[in-house]
Formats: sequence, structure tokens, C-alpha cells
Amino acid sequence: MLETDLNKTHHIIYGCMGLGGNWDDSPLQKENIEEARQAIHAALDCGITSFDHADIYNIGKAEMAFGEILKDNPGLRELIKIQTKAGISLGSDGINTYNSSKEYFIRQIEKSLKNLKTDYLDTFLIHRPDPLMDVEEIAETFDYLKSEGIVKRFGVSNMSASQIQLLQYYCDMPISANQIQFSLKHSALIEEGMIYNITKYTQNGVGDFLPFSKIHNIEIQAWGALDNGLYLNKNEVEDVNAVKRLLKKLSEKYDTNPAAILIAWILRLPYPIKPVIGTTKPERIKRCAEAANVQLNREDWYQLYITARAESLP
Repeated sequence: MLETDLNKTHHIIYGCMGLGGNWDDSPLQKENIEEARQAIHAALDCGITSFDHADIYNIGKAEMAFGEILKDNPGLRELIKIQTKAGISLGSDGINTYNSSKEYFIRQIEKSLKNLKTDYLDTFLIHRPDPLMDVEEIAETFDYLKSEGIVKRFGVSNMSASQIQLLQYYCDMPISANQIQFSLKHSALIEEGMIYNITKYTQNGVGDFLPFSKIHNIEIQAWGALDNGLYLNKNEVEDVNAVKRLLKKLSEKYDTNPAAILIAWILRLPYPIKPVIGTTKPERIKRCAEAANVQLNREDWYQLYITARAESLP
């Protein structure tokens, strides 16, 4: 196992969206399972024990590949946390809709359990806010899943503080997590809190969620934590290259690598936040896990933030 602070590597979630091959109807292949095996074991070797799924990832094949690993390692299930999401209904015509009905959730969770080869989920998340969502029906659904021992805890994804408050008003079980996009580039979660009452900036309603999460002990799961490699791959945009130069400098200063600095930037926030990483490459997983050894100082954190936003703070 890497020499990392395990308390902090437990704050990193391995996102399984890339497992299982391509997003098509082709069957799961042996090489897909082997790729998943290497990625999962690389995460475990780094002390990462939480794994994020969704019923739609690779049209179910991500869960299937993961299930094959569990089947081959019977003792592994009790050592890890598995969560999955449902609520996005993929249309055959390429047009997606949302479905948060009790019947749909139970059906999709049953499929996920079969694919994952487990009889329970540690966490279930509603994947997207559904305008037709009946919160009383959601409460009934959660009650059933909890009482049957199918799901241990519940959360949401891509929801605002007010949407979570509405759900929590009707649900006896606490809403324990919100998976929301957050990264150095996609920083509205903190940006709106600092530009409040400044009219030149557009706000999209996520600015209140950080204090809300702290007050209500809601775990923030930051998806897109590495901005799809924006600052790690070749790029000709000057603003991006300015960040890349700074990442290189900070990597040398903290004796680590740029991916770890990006993850450490998220972990530096004094909130219950867990970055979600999605690479399938074992070496990249290990590089991300090095963030557990990095504690950015205040000056470096702000320098990264201001360089990425390409504008001084007001």
C-alpha cells in the first residue's frame, strides 16, 4: 500500500463510469473485466475504498465488470463502500428523460444489485432532479429500501440546497450526500459565495450549498474533479497553460504531481468534500492518491484559484 494518509485517501471516491468498455450494446468482454480488475486493485492499494456507479454507466456494463471482480473476491464486499445512482432514463432515440417514480427506482436498483453481484448498496443517489418528482413517493421509496435492508443510506446528485431541503422535509432518513460538479475550472460552488451581491456575475444557485452542507452534515462528492484532463493534457489555450505551469511549479514544491495538486486543492476546503476520480489507468490512480500527502498552504490555494479564473478577486 502507498505511504499515504489513509484518513485522506478515504476522502477520495473511485468513479467507475469508465469501466466496462464502450457506451453501446456490445457485450462485456474479458479485457473489459481485466481492465476493471487492475483499476479497482490500484485504488484499493492506495487506500481508496469507496466506489461510485450509476445504472447507466456504459449501459450497465460498468456495474457488470465490477460485479465480476466481487465474484472473484468474496471477502472484498465487506471492506468497501458501493454506491449507485438511478433516475436518468436513456432513450433509444438518444433523447434522455428523468424518472424518479418508486416503481422505476426499485426496478433499476434490482438490476444494479444483480449486475454488481451484491445484495445491498451502501448508498443510493437520485441521479438528477426530476421536475415530476413526487417527494412523498420518494420518502415511501426510501422507507421501503431501508426497511428491506437493500440500501443503507441515501443521497442525491446535482441538486440544490432548496431541493434537498424539500426532500428532507418528507424523508425520515437523512440525505447524506450530494454529488455535484466541482473542480478548479468548474468552481461555481465557491465562486458564487464570493461574488454575492456583485451584479456583473451570473449565479446559478449553488453558492449556498457549501455552508448548507456543513450545517446539515451532507457529504459533497465532487465529480469532474480533474476537469477531464484539461490541465493534464496538451493544450494551446494560454489561460490553461498558465495553470499548467503553476501546477508544475507546485508539484516540485510539494514533491508530487499535477493531478495530486488538483485533488489537494479540492480537499483543502474545510467542508465534508470527497473528490471523485474516474481514470482507469492504475498509474494515474496512484498519482491522484498522492493528494493525501499534500496540504496546500493558503497562498498556493489562492494562487491556483485566481490563475484558473484568469481574473483577480473583487
